Amino acid sequence: MDQKEVFRNGLQRMRKMAEANHNHVTVGDILSCFPEMELNQDQIRLIYQYAEEEHIVIEDYQLHDTRSVSVGEKKLSGEEKAYFKMYLEDLKAITPCTAEEEMMLMERLSAGEEEVITRLTEGYLHSVLELARKHSGNGVLIGDLVQEGNMELMIALSDISAGAVLLAGGHREYILNRIDEVMKALIAEQSGYHKAGEKMARETNRLLAATMELEDELGREATLEELAKKVQLPEDKVKELIQISLNAAEFSADQEGNEDRGEGNQDGGEALTGF
Repeated sequence: MDQKEVFRNGLQRMRKMAEANHNHVTVGDILSCFPEMELNQDQIRLIYQYAEEEHIVIEDYQLHDTRSVSVGEKKLSGEEKAYFKMYLEDLKAITPCTAEEEMMLMERLSAGEEEVITRLTEGYLHSVLELARKHSGNGVLIGDLVQEGNMELMIALSDISAGAVLLAGGHREYILNRIDEVMKALIAEQSGYHKAGEKMARETNRLLAATMELEDELGREATLEELAKKVQLPEDKVKELIQISLNAAEFSADQEGNEDRGEGNQDGGEALTGF
């Protein structure tokens, strides 16, 4: 089956899905109707036009111009959606580089001209946002993805300018791959921290429960060796978890103490001076 036939079938699926939902569909619904296709800007416009002709309402959708980014797959939260729309609005004032302009600028990049680097950076901002939108919904805020991508864009252009990277063509693919990889690395890093934190919390809770059980059984405080045997962890790991629990308790007590002192000042206590 050719791409045109696949696209037509997707439109039919979209119409049937809309009919089943009072002629309303979401962007996610539309994407699910074209599982075998990576929609380009022209196809998105055709979908929008077809929806208008069939009186189908596309929820949370704004028609993007050719300087904008493609529609992502995952729904954005309220804060993320606001950032995305704001950034899109900012990018309307920046025209992406044409293929001819980009080739000319890349040829001049090695000279280190500031205006060349600035223009190339501007020309890639739309692509950075598109990649960030693609990777959104994976535990990292879209704003953080954009920031990381923009930083890597500047580093990549600097490396090419300084001759640290020698490219025989394919510069665009190289730059976008670097941005894509750094976003994936950020997601993996954040995911790792999150999972490590969850594991630490589980182990700490398990240790607390084991401590209370042993105290009930023995009628006294359990030793480090007894605790380690109970939770089946090395003694140094148990010691680390105990210290983490103590630090958290001390921090909580300090916070409560600060709040109490603050309330005292509001009631007429002596205010701090000298700051």
